[in-house]
Amino acid sequence: MNQTNTQIFFSGKRNYLVNQLINQNENKCPQWTPLSKIKNANKVRKIVSGNRQNCLIWKGVNNLEFYQTMTNQKFFKSKFFTIEKEEIKDIQSGHSTYLILTKSGNVFSLAQNVSYCEVPLSDPESSTFEKIRPVPFFNKKENNQKVETFAMVGWSNYFVCKDGKLFGNGYNEGRLGDGTSNRSKKLPILIFENVTRVFGGVQGYGFFFTTKNNELFAAGLNHRENLGIGNSINQKSPVKVPNWKAEDILYLQTNGNHSILITKEGKTYGCGRAGYNGFTQNKSTFTEIEELKNKKVVEYSGGTKMSLALTNENELFGWGFETNNHPTDQYGNTTIQTPRKFNLPEIFQNNPSIKLKITCGTHCIYLYPSYNNCLIQDFQKLFESKIFCDSKLSLNENTQVPIHKIIVESRTNLQISTIEDLINKESFSKQEILLFLKWVYFDEITNVDLLKHIFNSLNISYPPKNTFQKDLHDLFNDEDSKDFTLLIKNDDEDEEEYEEIAVHKIVLLTRSGLFREMFENTTEESKSVKDYSGKSIESIEILIKYFYTEKIELTADHDIQLIIEELEDSIEYYQLNENSNILSQLNQIKNKL
Repeated sequence: MNQTNTQIFFSGKRNYLVNQLINQNENKCPQWTPLSKIKNANKVRKIVSGNRQNCLIWKGVNNLEFYQTMTNQKFFKSKFFTIEKEEIKDIQSGHSTYLILTKSGNVFSLAQNVSYCEVPLSDPESSTFEKIRPVPFFNKKENNQKVETFAMVGWSNYFVCKDGKLFGNGYNEGRLGDGTSNRSKKLPILIFENVTRVFGGVQGYGFFFTTKNNELFAAGLNHRENLGIGNSINQKSPVKVPNWKAEDILYLQTNGNHSILITKEGKTYGCGRAGYNGFTQNKSTFTEIEELKNKKVVEYSGGTKMSLALTNENELFGWGFETNNHPTDQYGNTTIQTPRKFNLPEIFQNNPSIKLKITCGTHCIYLYPSYNNCLIQDFQKLFESKIFCDSKLSLNENTQVPIHKIIVESRTNLQISTIEDLINKESFSKQEILLFLKWVYFDEITNVDLLKHIFNSLNISYPPKNTFQKDLHDLFNDEDSKDFTLLIKNDDEDEEEYEEIAVHKIVLLTRSGLFREMFENTTEESKSVKDYSGKSIESIEILIKYFYTEKIELTADHDIQLIIEELEDSIEYYQLNENSNILSQLNQIKNKL
């Protein structure tokens, strides 16, 4: 079985879709099947799955891939979508609908026509999986509602807007929390106010939400004691869940027979029907699961009758699972009453440096590496800390914004003086310029209209043609703008000779804690610093390029074994971002040797 070409794995009841996404020599994989034909797994931010193992994959900034099994499980189709002029913030899956939320607060739907009116559109009858459509209620200016976060539960949808109002639509029968038991609601209706978060699940009977008063509420069907309120009475209107504060909750998911709550400390609690809640008996309130008391859970996902929890040490625990519904059941076709440890794919075993994510559909599981763009994370920290700023944007005589000149000029292709002249003609406020600088430093787009206005004022085309990562790669190739020299000791110990690598000082101090400390102890006039690591010039050159590109690139001319060893040591020595993907890249290289 070839596991080197993919990092996305499937487990569960196989169908035509899965068979089309794997290689022939992987057909007999007993528990985890690598989906080799889904490429660029390192760019995956999130996978969500609904009915029939269909899945929607979010890659990069705003690219989506949809894989679907058609009627009678025989007809596999793949679709590729891009949300134009928007940046995706999150995706969610219900039973037959996928929703996409953008950072601007707009919502889009990829949906199939269903009689229960799961689709939050004015004309759900015309919905198909062929096209992504804007949800009119949240995309129309006259409604003045922008969504902050959302959740889906089976055939129902829940939206928390930026003003704290909670809306819901779809299948009801007492599940929407609006005080009625009408069959369905086509368009979103107001449920509650002062809400901060909402929690759902791909297949459930109720939902949960937290409020600005630090409280936890639940609503919906409760005949399986799945709301954690101490009884089995259905709740058509929200009721407070006792003994819980909103600030303590990391994850909360409602599944077909139970609900699971994970605290920010990593403790795991369950309620609902026995065999699925992590206990051998029913629980009407959230109770800590004994088998996970000494574990710190960092990822959780559940399907119709299954729960899976990942710990901070990459241990996978599962419980629930009925016959024909046991995705990783290496113990046989029986219900697992309490959590048991499952095997991970070999590529992830004994490798806690690879942080994993897990997604359950109704009857399947997708396992894949967590997406961490360390490049963006590091420059976001630089922006927020404002360390080593070497220039300022002067908005008026009394207002100046500290910046790093090379970053701002390379991203805009404009000199600082030109930027000042253009933005002052429009009288932009400091707050507006700070929102613009979030795009400059780490590609964040929170106010599309404002950004368009600033881009227009600076005579820059919108939407941006280049991402931050591509711009920094271009900066790596711009030898003329490099302002610092890294001195590497020559192998000849008898001579004080150093090899030189030209760099941008701001990039090194941003990506490496060691270089940041070194620059703090040098004068501003200093133009070079010595590297005392003892590593080869080839390894350091590869590492420096990684600082700009997030890619480890080796060739046949390199001493690959030596460089791998030196780069593995570089993570700790140079104090790199703890989410660095260097080890996962090196593991892929080693697997191909």
